[in-house]
Formats: sequence, structure tokens, C-alpha cells
Amino acid sequence: MSGFRSRRTGPRFPPAPVPDDPVELSRLAVRAALGQGFVAAGVVAGFRAEGWAGYRAFLDGGLHGEMGYLERDSEARRSLDSILPYAKAVLCVAREVPSGGRGNVARYARGEDYHDAVRRGLKAVVASLRQAAPAGSHFRVCVDTAPVLEREWAVRAGLGFVGRNGMLIVPGAGSHVVLGEVLTDLALAPTATAVDATWEKCGGCRACLDACPTSAFLAPRVVDARRCLSYLTIEKRSGFTPEEESWLDGRLFGCDDCQDVCPYNSAPRWSEPAREPEASLDPVEIASLDDPAFQERFARSAVRRATPDGLRRNARAALARESR
Repeated sequence: MSGFRSRRTGPRFPPAPVPDDPVELSRLAVRAALGQGFVAAGVVAGFRAEGWAGYRAFLDGGLHGEMGYLERDSEARRSLDSILPYAKAVLCVAREVPSGGRGNVARYARGEDYHDAVRRGLKAVVASLRQAAPAGSHFRVCVDTAPVLEREWAVRAGLGFVGRNGMLIVPGAGSHVVLGEVLTDLALAPTATAVDATWEKCGGCRACLDACPTSAFLAPRVVDARRCLSYLTIEKRSGFTPEEESWLDGRLFGCDDCQDVCPYNSAPRWSEPAREPEASLDPVEIASLDDPAFQERFARSAVRRATPDGLRRNARAALARESR
């Protein structure tokens, strides 16, 4: 034997058979998602991202800061079939984030990691679909970490519209939601009419833009991540400049300011101290937390995204602020 090993250059499986009733399968997907507690669900047919050029402009302007992964997988975000071969449709869902008061941790990161909760619900949806879908159908569950332009697909699926703060606003639930998707090579029927992704119902409201403590919005729906407190406390890996440190104002993980003032959200409680224990972390404790203790404490929490070094850096900035 020569030892030569052939390399696959194409998908490992053939496309799914055409379903007998794509409309009923789409209805089943939506019913199953709502039955899992998602506040909104919809199916969009297609695989090309229509808003990719805007995403590319965001990267070309350097607005993504140190988030190099956004650049590395930018081409993959053009098309869903870069993630699932022969992708033809996607089920989009939104899960509401529990209400909460003021704290130094963003609402979505309090309690169980939303990745786990959304993935668990979507896997249950897939299990339901497999019972009705033709044999040979394929599905892929995506929750935030896959290269998917989530908000665009959610708008096209009819879940809501993108507000001026760049967040998806779901009617009746607001923007305090997290998103997930099920990609499939089934030719499902869309459950919503075509929607312009730039369509909005914000009118003349500027509450979110004016509330940003660092003036991170360059224009409606255009944020300079390098000035965003969520980016600074979660994604930025290098040290803070003195100006950046002053912006944090005691925050340890994320920022909800541009959402808490939005009229589409429920009556804001952001001025009230939170009662849930996960809402605020003690900066003294966090500053001295070693890596093993960090991993144990935040193993099931979205806070682990900040990394041990990043969270300790944030805590030191909070303590420096208190000492002034």
C-alpha cells in the first residue's frame, strides 16, 4: 500500500428527499418550538444571507475590535450550506430572557447558560421532526456559536424586526430574547411573507441610542463594538485603557442599557436592585478567583465566555472605581 489517503471534497451525505407535505412539516416545526417554551418561531426557505454585504462592511470598518473569529468565518456566513450541506430552510426561534433588576451582570447571563437551554429545546424539536420527516433528512441545531447571521434569518422567518439598537424586537416580548436555529436540508415551506430586514417600527424614538453610556452607536443599527460595554467586558481580551476602564462603571459582564429603555420591552426595572443572586458578582471575590474555581463556578453559566483573566480584569476595574 502506498499510504495515500483520499480526501473528501464534498458533503458526506446526499440531500434529503422532498417531503410529501412541506407546509405541514413547517407547521409541525413551529408548533413543536412553541411547545418547548419559545416565545416566537418561524420557518424561512432559502440558504443565502441577503444582508452579508452589510456584515462585511462592519468588518471592513474594523468595528468588530478583537473579535477575530468574526473575520475568520465571514465567508461561511454568506450561506447556510456552508454549515449544513444542501441546506434549504431554517427554523428560527426566540427564547425570552427572565425579567430582572439592576445588577453588574447582563440579564441573559443570569442563571442557566442560555446555550444549554435553547439547544435542549431545539433538540426536542428535531426529535419531533424526525418522526414526520422522510428518512435521510438532516438537521443541525445552532445556538449563537455557529456562523449564522441570526437576526437576519429571524426577521425573514417573521419573528420580529431589528430595532435601532441592532437588537431583534419580538412583538409582545421585546428585545430581551436569545435566538436559536435548526438548519435542515428539507425543502420546508416558509411560514412568513417576505420581510425587508431594514423594516422597523421605532418611528422617531431614539431612547436606545441616547441611553448608550459610551456613544457606541454610529448610526441606527450600526454599533462600534470597540466602545460597547458588552464587548469590553466579554469579548475584549487585552487590557483596558484608562478611558475604557472608566466606562465600565462597575459592570462585570455585559450591559443592558440600550434594551432597558426600549418602549417595546416590558416596564423597565433597571432602576431597581435585582433580587436574583446571579444579578451581581462581588468584585472582591472575583478578583481573587483562580482558574479552577472560575471553571467550577461558571461551568453552566454564560459568564464563562468572559474567561478567568477577563472577568478578573473587570473586577479589578470595578474595585479601582470604588477606591476613587
